Amino acid sequence: GSSPEEVVANQIDSMIGSIPELFDISSIQQSMRARPGPEALKTVLYQEVTRYNVLLSHIRKSLGNLRNAVTGFAAITPNLEEIMTALLEYKVPRSWSMAYPSTKPLGSWINDLQLRIRQIRLWIDYGIPNVFWLSGFTYPSGFLTAVLQTMSRAKGVAIDTLNWEFHVVEKSGDEITEGPKDGGVFVSGLYLEGARWDFSENQLAESLPMELMSQMPILHFKPVEGKKKINRNMYECPLYMYPVRTGTRERPSFVISVDLKSGNQTDDHWTKRGVALLLSSSE
Repeated sequence: GSSPEEVVANQIDSMIGSIPELFDISSIQQSMRARPGPEALKTVLYQEVTRYNVLLSHIRKSLGNLRNAVTGFAAITPNLEEIMTALLEYKVPRSWSMAYPSTKPLGSWINDLQLRIRQIRLWIDYGIPNVFWLSGFTYPSGFLTAVLQTMSRAKGVAIDTLNWEFHVVEKSGDEITEGPKDGGVFVSGLYLEGARWDFSENQLAESLPMELMSQMPILHFKPVEGKKKINRNMYECPLYMYPVRTGTRERPSFVISVDLKSGNQTDDHWTKRGVALLLSSSE
């Protein structure tokens, strides 16, 4: 059989092609400056691009260094050894999770990274997306704050007078040809854990047997003025970045509470079940 070094060298050779290229930040800023659209969203785009560039260059560098080490051109450091062990176990090296948390195995993680970069490239090349894949942001909460800022500027009201309303959109992403007319954003990428969405009744329902997670329809996150209405048949569903609900000390997993119709059950029922929305799964 092959030695671990040979296995990793081959792994690196096949992987390096699937790591996206870095963004050219200065050309992006130049093309975005001339473009109409909310400044707050442009700022989020620059921040995301910057964070992804740091991650992408770190991945490329660590793979290059590890390649040199396993082929005998450089010494293997404890850091590189940790990366090598992770790759051999098809896990994501710990230092690669600097930009966002995840519990995915290596192959899915790289696919997910490609999708994240793709969303940003499409935004840069074709303008603001009609539907935002919320899972693709390193800081989803920063993006949502920018949506509130955009509305507060458009309406000339203080940002803290705005609250979120959440409306289920009864269309697939392909059927949506423009963003919401009345402000806010269409959002995809949410999963329900501990319940499922009943598409025909448009409300929460019991999970199907053996199904831990199920897909949520597209939601319209809409900023509205005034106090939040207390609604008896709504469940305030917590939204987390990934399956580890507590997150880490540096990075909480909680993003926002999303009001969902509680259906034939009381909101209490779903609270006891620990029903939550997630932006990513462990698969």
